[in-house]
Amino acid sequence: MQITRAKLKAYQLPFSTPWKSSKGILRDRHGWLISLTDTTGLTGYGDAAPLPEMGTETLQQAEEWLNPQLSALMGGEPEQCLHALPCAETRPAGRFGLETALLDLHAKQCGIPLYRLLTDRKPGSIRVNATIGSLEPGIEARTQAALSAGFTTLKLKLGRYPLDEELAALQKLCKRLPAGCQLRLDANQAWHEESTDVLIQGLGGLPIESLEEPFSDLDLSRLDKLQAAVPFDLALDESLRGFLRDHPLSDLPVKRIIIKPTLLGGILSSLKLIQEADQRGIHCVITSSLESSAGIWPLLHLAAAADRITLPAIHGLATVNWFSRDLGNAPFISSGLIRLEAGPGSGFILGAEKTD
Repeated sequence: MQITRAKLKAYQLPFSTPWKSSKGILRDRHGWLISLTDTTGLTGYGDAAPLPEMGTETLQQAEEWLNPQLSALMGGEPEQCLHALPCAETRPAGRFGLETALLDLHAKQCGIPLYRLLTDRKPGSIRVNATIGSLEPGIEARTQAALSAGFTTLKLKLGRYPLDEELAALQKLCKRLPAGCQLRLDANQAWHEESTDVLIQGLGGLPIESLEEPFSDLDLSRLDKLQAAVPFDLALDESLRGFLRDHPLSDLPVKRIIIKPTLLGGILSSLKLIQEADQRGIHCVITSSLESSAGIWPLLHLAAAADRITLPAIHGLATVNWFSRDLGNAPFISSGLIRLEAGPGSGFILGAEKTD
């Protein structure tokens, strides 16, 4: 069944609370909703949502790359188009959106859920963390709301304030956490070399599940030193793409990598990376780049496949609740768990919300 229509529509989704990290403040999210329709009327959706501050192309660059790609898809079969999709290392967000639209349409044509294109094993429930923002006014209320919703792993953004102040606030927050609750910390490359010993001392004894991107530059020896000194996983996130450009995965100095397909250029290449990481005993967590629900649904299918390839993880895919409105249906989360249905495609259904 051939593609007969390919559309690109801009969207802007406001956050209900500004998204704050050491990289800055986001008050809304801009992206491109991609829709591909075949001769029978089936439509596949993808989300191209660049984050230049995290190393992707800009919104305009994504559009400039996507328009000729969409024209080239006309008359093609989704499966063939997937094989012919160019690498586009400098346009990862655009490529991710286009690939997921093709995967969604291909799965719908086959009458199977998208994860069946990635694994032949039936997935279980997908575990996800709650994201509670940064150590600012309201953190106690956000933490309690996440705990009341049944989450046991909470992701906290650090790096917006001096390290000693944040460590003191973190220790105070940890005293209020119930037994069995753990924190996933993300510094977004905020700290410098002299912070190593302070971190080792300040994080000791706290219920920390992992720490992402502690340092402002990718110093492998320093990361190796810190990883050896702490009992939890360190993780590469936004620096992973640059690391893989310059090093084999065997040089990785930390125990975990954060898989963000919007930054890495697609689901299929991310799946290959997960398979290689599993062979080397490296833990993998699938995390959103603040995509709309059109982008989150395919990521859930990748997470489902990843949990059948490697050690099941608690993934960072419960982020659409930060939007005050969305492009369509959001995944249903119960006590930190998401269960994928067996219907065809990704599960995303375009809603009544209008794109700009």
